[in-house]
Amino acid sequence: MARDVPTRGAGSVTSRLHAQERYTGSPPSAEMARLWRIRRIGTTASVAMAVGALGAGALPVLQNPIAGERLFGLWLRLQQSSMTVVMAGMVVVTLCWLLLAPYVLGRDRRGRMSGRIDRATLDRVIASWALPLALAPPMFSKDVYSYLAQGAIGNALDDPYERGPVSALGTGHALTINVPDIWRDTPNQYGPLYLGVQKAIHTLTGDDVVTGTVLHRVVAVIGILMLGWAMPRLAEYCGVSDVAALWLAVANPLVLFHLVSGIHSESLMMGLLAVGLVLSLRAVDHAGRGRGAIPLFVLGTVLITGSALVKLPTIVALGFVGMALARRWGGDWRATTRAAAVMVLISGVTTGVAMAATSSGFGWVTKLGAATSLRSWLSPPTALGVLVGGIGQYLGLGDHTAQILVMVQTAALVIAGAFTVRMLFAVQAGRIDPVGGLGVSMAAIVLCFPVVHPWYILWALVPLAAWASRWEFRVPVVAVSAVLACFTLPPGAGLPPFVTVQAWAATVVIVAVLLIALFRWPGLLRYH
Repeated sequence: MARDVPTRGAGSVTSRLHAQERYTGSPPSAEMARLWRIRRIGTTASVAMAVGALGAGALPVLQNPIAGERLFGLWLRLQQSSMTVVMAGMVVVTLCWLLLAPYVLGRDRRGRMSGRIDRATLDRVIASWALPLALAPPMFSKDVYSYLAQGAIGNALDDPYERGPVSALGTGHALTINVPDIWRDTPNQYGPLYLGVQKAIHTLTGDDVVTGTVLHRVVAVIGILMLGWAMPRLAEYCGVSDVAALWLAVANPLVLFHLVSGIHSESLMMGLLAVGLVLSLRAVDHAGRGRGAIPLFVLGTVLITGSALVKLPTIVALGFVGMALARRWGGDWRATTRAAAVMVLISGVTTGVAMAATSSGFGWVTKLGAATSLRSWLSPPTALGVLVGGIGQYLGLGDHTAQILVMVQTAALVIAGAFTVRMLFAVQAGRIDPVGGLGVSMAAIVLCFPVVHPWYILWALVPLAAWASRWEFRVPVVAVSAVLACFTLPPGAGLPPFVTVQAWAATVVIVAVLLIALFRWPGLLRYH
């Protein structure tokens, strides 16, 4: 579907990140042989990460199935070696992902047009890299143990958003002991849909940490499969290469490391969002051509609402779908009002059903900002506030960091909100595609959010990967993804500094030797 680039008005600058992409054919057989060697190297690195996770993963304090085992328990006693294995694997997987770029972008190493691999080929590459991580212990975060505790709290209390694990379950409870210190006193931060997932898993597994973790991993993989189904279809809707979108949004090391291995709730959130966008926008395009578009639109809107009921930020997607519908109905204020009423009705009913089914009440609305108490250096407004507060202390003006943070973070959120409103009206006027408008708005939200973790970039990357095709977007995003993917500790936190430093030093040496070998003997990437 062609999308004309506007020259004036809101959205005209950001819309230049998008351009139609055409099919360029398949790569020659010699290049395909090199591709399969890259796939095998990445798979080997992923398997190495899975093995190293036995000693360097985000393992539970209690009910650790590896502790005491004669063979597998050896990795626990060799933590520095385990760390080195995992970290070297991280770097190699990331490098292999970067080496896929010519095959998915359709340009060779000299920038000349070449063939693109097909979607099935990339699917096999992603599966071979993700499967070892899906079968390994969690890495990069212990948040899954917080999910398990919140499920127990949800089943035990009338208000699941009232208290944190220590207050609700007690300090000696098995699920509380496994929760990271920063979350032990923090109430549930997730919406009713994810609360329902947490409660259902606790109902099935009780206090069994291993089985509960496995079921949360299953939910995460389902979310990623939904994302893998939706991304090529969103890209086709926007006129962008489906394999390029899949490479950026699903094969991305941030997805492999933090959603597959780290089991974060973003997997379900982004999967629901992507599928909901495909269904609802497809229905908008077919509005008036039959009754089939109505149930499709309702289902898509329900799924997008479900995404927001995991984590609230994706609620802005409802506005962009609503503006797309309003434009389809004529684009005037009357059409916009009608579309807004439709979106409020569907999302309101969906939210009410989810709240009733999980007995969540309205507590989740006030607790979703609990994580903002953290000081995240990846958040520009938080970093700025801490820096200004530190300068004030250095000058002898006293410690006003907390007050400065409130002002800076509030101002940043207002800016993000204003930018989002601007993009909504750009969609209404037809100056930018709804997928593109959502993507750049989510990028503004992430940049202005009080807390940013490495995987938060996926909030914006998923819609942008399906729409933005210019090198001005892809090059910085690929670089940021690669850097963020390689600088997260496998256990999540809690390691002595000397272990981390020594593991990184060993990783640098190992990766350097591998790179020298590849440059010295380039035939290693070819079949003989």
